[in-house]
Amino acid sequence: MPSAAPAAQRRWCQLSGPTLLSLGVCFLFNIWLLAPTKSDHLKHHHHHSAPDAGKWARCPEQPKPLHPAMAWNMTEEEKKTSIDRFARAVQIPTQSYDDNGEPNEDPRWKPFFDFQTYLKDTFPLAHEKGNVEYINTLGILNTFRGSDPSLKPLVLMSHYDVVPAPESTFDRWTYPPFSGHNDGRDIWGRGASDDKTLLVAQWEAITHLLESGWEPRRTVILSHGFDEEEVSARRGQGQIAPLLEERYGKDGIFMLVDEGSGTTEDWYGGAFALPGMGEKGYLDIRISVGTPGGHSSVPPTQTGIGIMSDIVIAMEANPFETKLTPESPYLTSLMCAAEHAPSFPSKYAKLLRHPRDWPKLASLLSSSSASEKAMISTTQAVDVISGGVKVNALPELVTALVNYRIDFSESINSTQRHVERVLRKEAKKMGLDFYGFSQDRGKSGKYVAVEIFGPALEPAPRSPMEGEAWELFAGTVRAVFNDKHGKPMTVAPSASTGNTDCKMYYNLTKNIYRFMGSPASLDRASGIHTVNERASIEGHYSVVRWIHALVQNVDASLA
Repeated sequence: MPSAAPAAQRRWCQLSGPTLLSLGVCFLFNIWLLAPTKSDHLKHHHHHSAPDAGKWARCPEQPKPLHPAMAWNMTEEEKKTSIDRFARAVQIPTQSYDDNGEPNEDPRWKPFFDFQTYLKDTFPLAHEKGNVEYINTLGILNTFRGSDPSLKPLVLMSHYDVVPAPESTFDRWTYPPFSGHNDGRDIWGRGASDDKTLLVAQWEAITHLLESGWEPRRTVILSHGFDEEEVSARRGQGQIAPLLEERYGKDGIFMLVDEGSGTTEDWYGGAFALPGMGEKGYLDIRISVGTPGGHSSVPPTQTGIGIMSDIVIAMEANPFETKLTPESPYLTSLMCAAEHAPSFPSKYAKLLRHPRDWPKLASLLSSSSASEKAMISTTQAVDVISGGVKVNALPELVTALVNYRIDFSESINSTQRHVERVLRKEAKKMGLDFYGFSQDRGKSGKYVAVEIFGPALEPAPRSPMEGEAWELFAGTVRAVFNDKHGKPMTVAPSASTGNTDCKMYYNLTKNIYRFMGSPASLDRASGIHTVNERASIEGHYSVVRWIHALVQNVDASLA
């Protein structure tokens, strides 16, 4: 998949590796390309400076807040109804498992049919006015046809499956995982933050607009997958997206909004909205260690499990390079922090000024926290190890499953090359045969082999931070989300370390914005994918207001 960065920038900053030659060439090219001119400097609210280093390596101009024609100042009764709808959605245990069978065959899908019934009973007007279709039985597509067919549709996405909540963890929950408990501050339960709040908000906002007499000029589509948490989304959006492409054509959608990061009141002292303008790539691999086996009473110096242990240690001792390049939306986030955050470190601001100093900044950021490091490198997580069948028998096969989230300046191929370098070295050290990704496994009884396990995904193309779609999106965000002083938040393009259903839609639009999957501020943990998942009640109201405003603003545009 081609990078969204312009070709000239790729020649300028795409480092093939930390060699003296590549660094030297890049440095000389920077000197030529970045010769200062009057237009090289951004306007700053503070003393920090971060000159324009290209289209992607800058903070975009902040559009004026774009208020919709009809604001929704929810009454207390409307708030009560809204949060009750949300809580009831959380109470339906739509758990998605990796090994689920087909929708009409596996009984674990039953709660998904219950959820469809919940939507019909809770939002009858939206079902009456829209054209509801069930794609592959459980995918939900509701199309509100606009009066002007020349306008490309707006797609609002969310998924209604949730990560399973194992019964073994139930005693660790403050409130049961599917209780939808309302403690006056949060709604508790699996899926509260990821991401039934967004789905319910979409239906609520559309319903309120329809009740107010609104008739869409631009077609609006609600699209809900049911296997996003399975990673591949092959049954849900994997079938919905091709259907929409068939209907509307390539690049036939105006804007798509899916789950993503939210807001923060205090990022380096500033209030920011941090929409995901891209997401990292994805790769799972399986490493296999084959050994002869035998009786455990006569063991070798290392069993297959011991060999695998050394391999895992070697892999974790050779992490991927941390880097900041214009391909990374997080570089743009930092540029915005340098411009708009009062407490942004002057040392960071100084390093941001010149691309030659970005490696130093990347090193500083990577040592500050795991979350910072994850934003600027390919991550590696050894998640599953299996081996052995009996306590008195030596294991003949040991396997490990490893997950990678691929950095924006890397690729599936470059990730594979890194893995092969580490594994080949370890196999040689142990006297084992090595079989790489493209090699057929031989007949040797002592080997290390690696292969791709499941679907792989290149890093996403960058979403635009200029043009009509950006102005509408960011302007609406700034109209709805304010800091504690009532001033509009700065919208800073950021990145998603995980993957969302919108990965299926790259052919349909470049205007993809991942925002507000969870209503909780990023300043506050919400237990996504773990015990005590919950979502802010006030945050839910904000998501409803934001969707309500966005639909109107996009509908009013003639772009």
